[in-house]
Amino acid sequence: MIIPSQDSTVTDPTSSEPKAPPETEGELPGEAPPSYYNSTSDQNAIAGASSSSTPLQPTFKSKPTNYLHLFNDNSSIKGEYVIDPGMTIPTSLLPPLSPEESEADRKNLSLHSTHGSVNADIWLLGARVAQPFDSKKSTKRTILDISSDNGSVTARVHTIHGAEPFLLTISAKNGGVNVTVPRSFNGLLLLTTRHGSVSLADALSKNCTHLSQVDLTRRYFVGDLSTVGDSDWPGDEVRVEAEHGKIWIKYVEEHTSTDDTTKGGLFSRLFGW
Repeated sequence: MIIPSQDSTVTDPTSSEPKAPPETEGELPGEAPPSYYNSTSDQNAIAGASSSSTPLQPTFKSKPTNYLHLFNDNSSIKGEYVIDPGMTIPTSLLPPLSPEESEADRKNLSLHSTHGSVNADIWLLGARVAQPFDSKKSTKRTILDISSDNGSVTARVHTIHGAEPFLLTISAKNGGVNVTVPRSFNGLLLLTTRHGSVSLADALSKNCTHLSQVDLTRRYFVGDLSTVGDSDWPGDEVRVEAEHGKIWIKYVEEHTSTDDTTKGGLFSRLFGW
């Protein structure tokens, strides 16, 4: 028996000439396919670029502002308000202060309606150079003031990492108040109502220390109580006065069945029932 010899050439049955084995397209004979990375340094550079990427910021419906003042007499106020406490606004463009106020009293956000409700999504931007909060150091808080004489108030406060502490003051003479605070909230709650009730959502209540109830005002501290010193508290704070309505406080991410006091019937919208 004759065994044919092994050969790398390929014979075309229609031709007597031998042909070389097919080459991979784009390759030189005998050359291996190129590596995806040219060198170890390229791999390190790509890995470094990936690890240095920063988290995406929320997309806002409006540009940041500061010292915003809105007043409506016979209509409601509703919107998203992005506040940058570090933004400088020329004095000539700012609303006039009342006689008893100075520039130090100017509020970063002021919303007021006489005969309508107020529904605000508030975003507080971080400082240019974020500093860790220290209760022993004097800190300029972001001042937020919201009120309605004859309507409900809903305020949702969000903070971007590095935002300064804030003071939120809400007054609703004849309506309910619904407030949501960020998970980073570490500070005081002062809640006052004459003919209503006060409710804290479960997750917030578990992180809350009840300090006192004097007359119509209840005082709580949310977060780490050891950060409180003997001087005036310079950190986060929410003060609510609802003469004839319910006060409801929760975390922003916390879902409840009473998320919006503007839903329901007439009395629900007015008093937060």
